[in-house]
Amino acid sequence: MSQGEHKPLLVTVPSARRIIDVGNTKFWELVKRGAIEMADVCDRKMVVYSSLERLAAGSANKTQRITQPETAHAAA
Repeated sequence: MSQGEHKPLLVTVPSARRIIDVGNTKFWELVKRGAIEMADVCDRKMVVYSSLERLAAGSANKTQRITQPETAHAAA
């Protein structure tokens, strides 16, 4: 994102699904688990963008945790 651009606060459900590249069933499963936050705006369900960022950051951390023990074990 360039310096003059701002992150959105909310995105639509279809946009959120595209951003994190999941289908409808998986998306609503993540909402139910609390991994994705929703907001009601004028009777419309919107997704809190920062929750998508946290989800992506958490996924990256899980990948690192999986690979770190192998690296530590190989060094031992």
